[in-house]
Amino acid sequence: MISFGKILFFPILFLLSLIYRILFFLDRSFKKKRTLPSSVTISVGNFSVGGTGKTPFTLHLSKLLHSNFPSIPILILSRGYGSSGTGTRRVSENSSASEVGDEPLLLKRNLPFAEVYVGSNRYNSYLQFRSESRIPNDQKVFTLLDDGFQHHALNRDLDLVLLDCTKLSKAEFVLPLGLLRESYSSISRANFLIASKFSEEWEDLLSKWVRKYKPSQTLKFKFSPEKLIPLSPGASEVSLKDLSGRSIFGFAGLGNPDSFYSSLKDQNPSQLKTKSYPDHYSYTKEDLTHISEKSSDQDYIICTEKDGVKITSLIEMDQNFSKWFYLRLETVLENESELVNSVRSFL
Repeated sequence: MISFGKILFFPILFLLSLIYRILFFLDRSFKKKRTLPSSVTISVGNFSVGGTGKTPFTLHLSKLLHSNFPSIPILILSRGYGSSGTGTRRVSENSSASEVGDEPLLLKRNLPFAEVYVGSNRYNSYLQFRSESRIPNDQKVFTLLDDGFQHHALNRDLDLVLLDCTKLSKAEFVLPLGLLRESYSSISRANFLIASKFSEEWEDLLSKWVRKYKPSQTLKFKFSPEKLIPLSPGASEVSLKDLSGRSIFGFAGLGNPDSFYSSLKDQNPSQLKTKSYPDHYSYTKEDLTHISEKSSDQDYIICTEKDGVKITSLIEMDQNFSKWFYLRLETVLENESELVNSVRSFL
């Protein structure tokens, strides 16, 4: 639904939305596209701003490619949204989230077999990767364009677009009226629709969406909570069943944290308190102190893995963070062999 403020300023926002659409169309139509040499280029993107499960899917896709094509290098190219660094940066497990971005750091820490590069010019980042890795000119590389559906500067072999199933019942509008970067009809450019956060309760709404917009192929992507990983060094993992009957303080800096909070609620805690921060929020030690004070009587303090990569650098050994954890997700992509076969056709 549109908020009261947007209804009040509807004429202005509608005009801005129209200008946005025109500029977007011109950029897509006239931008000179380049092709990454010796690359199978796969774009992973979405329709809306944040919160569709793109990072869990990119993790799943990378592992899927590595298990089926272990000899082919994998490179993830990101703009590093929210980072303070400049130029092209190679992400290592010891990089700081502030320098390279929270999502690229999360990807690298979970994908030791892949390389992650951050930079505004993805073509230059790709060439730098090949040079630094000393990859022969004829060696194929899997290049994943993180958040790449609206990136018009590069050609791609496959376009994968995520749709947040939890938002199918809501009317969505193009920026700035709503959160859509472009209308759902743009699915015609994609090779696969990835129905993200899917569960059986969304089956009817998804079927209606598919009948209306007619994507080429649709794959259902599910993720569910797996376990709690400690943020404090030396602490042990916790099984989800241990949350039943216990009190939880959950916090998240996501575009759409509702699914995260629902996952915590599903564990049947005795009490669940939550606090939301802006997407890509940069936490400070003062934030951690504030969270500790608000949750002093809670058994567990739980965040997302995306938040966890930023918080670990702030945790001090001389303070008690024994009840701080992030939620690890288990992911499933139905009929993923269809995607693997499509990738294989480019090799």
